[in-house]
Amino acid sequence: MLFSFGLVLIVGYLLSLLNVFVLIAFVIIGLVFFRLLQARLIGESIRVHEEQFGDIYRDFKDYATQLGIRRAALYIRQDPTLNASTIGLHTCSVVLNSALVEQLTKEELNFVIAHELGHYKAGHTLISTLLMPVGSNNPYSSLIFGFWNRKAEYTSDRCGLLVTKNIDSAISGLLKLALGSKLFKNFNVEGYVAQIKKAQNSDMNWGELIGSHPLILNRIKQLTVFWKENFRHREM
Repeated sequence: MLFSFGLVLIVGYLLSLLNVFVLIAFVIIGLVFFRLLQARLIGESIRVHEEQFGDIYRDFKDYATQLGIRRAALYIRQDPTLNASTIGLHTCSVVLNSALVEQLTKEELNFVIAHELGHYKAGHTLISTLLMPVGSNNPYSSLIFGFWNRKAEYTSDRCGLLVTKNIDSAISGLLKLALGSKLFKNFNVEGYVAQIKKAQNSDMNWGELIGSHPLILNRIKQLTVFWKENFRHREM
């Protein structure tokens, strides 16, 4: 009996050590992935500064200062998709796709920039770095970590709105992410409002379960509620 009990203790100890080594290896792999991604993104991008797209840079620095982010850098890379990303552990690096800069208004772009800074401020970049070995294109990762990722997007949306304080530009910016700027010119706002109301009583929310990002419909609904709860006085 003593021998069996001792054997169980030894096996349990070895398994605990194995778990520790697996965790350490997972973290190391995540950091390696992060360094490679950072080098790739920054290497193929143009850094924004006072003499390079100075108007965008000044807004970026202003928002970073408001959020207490001391080390922040902004980049633009050539990419036809309406998207942006944020990476960094000790330094916040925001990368804007060129399509965003070309198709969004100044106010809409500012919301996106503040949204991306929100990811860093909330610590999302640290967690996403550790999750890099799982892979963003892995369908299982969306099911397992998608809930956290969607909550992170909602949090960053609210941060973007808190900083810019412009609900109209936030909504139009999100709609352009879904439609593109050309289609947005002929966009039927009343029809979309009806779609949002209908979605409240449908199974559409379940569609988020297989995605890494919330549906644009839901993001707009959440932002509108947040605006009314915190900025109603601005409309009076």
